[in-house]
Amino acid sequence: MPRRFLACAPALLRTLGAVTIGFAVSGCGGAGIEGTAVAAEDWGAPATSGEQAPTRPPTPGATTDTARIAAGSAVDPETYHDAKEIDSSPAAPTIGFHFTTPSGNIRCSTPKEPTVLLCEVTDHTYPSAAKPANAKEPCQWFPDYAMLTDEGVGAGVCLPRPLVTRGSKVLPYGSSIRMGAFGCLSTEGGLLCANEVSGHGYQLSREALRTF
Repeated sequence: MPRRFLACAPALLRTLGAVTIGFAVSGCGGAGIEGTAVAAEDWGAPATSGEQAPTRPPTPGATTDTARIAAGSAVDPETYHDAKEIDSSPAAPTIGFHFTTPSGNIRCSTPKEPTVLLCEVTDHTYPSAAKPANAKEPCQWFPDYAMLTDEGVGAGVCLPRPLVTRGSKVLPYGSSIRMGAFGCLSTEGGLLCANEVSGHGYQLSREALRTF
């Protein structure tokens, strides 16, 4: 049974331009991740990292997960730029990468230079990440965001506005997409994503958020 992910450590914050990101990190035996700064203007500039803690080794089975992603039917990532910020607006080209699972329950977005992957699970049965008591304001807490960077994984993100877009192209079941160091595989059992630099990743579904 997949391990449910709970936020077990305080949020760690970094700032770049107009965006401050804070997110709870795994302290339950999963991969730890410190705050990562993300550029403000529509994910238009590369994300940059502050001082980072040493990356923990990926959990057992991570190699199998990354191999599953690599074995998927590859799509052209350049066809996954269209998205919209609100449901009522038309989809338009962006400089980031965006996709949705066939069920419509999971949506993911990256900036122009994919150093951060944010995914949102709309409906799920596992607990949402709680907003840390020391979160710096202004903070709009997104408890259902999962974050993946070169340093590891985290759940729950503090942002001034949503960064996971709507109306993005569907990633069919059995298909994989490559965005910089990130790869994701769409399956009927959920979405599997990994970072080839760190070997860390997560598997998202309605029932659980498993990290490795």
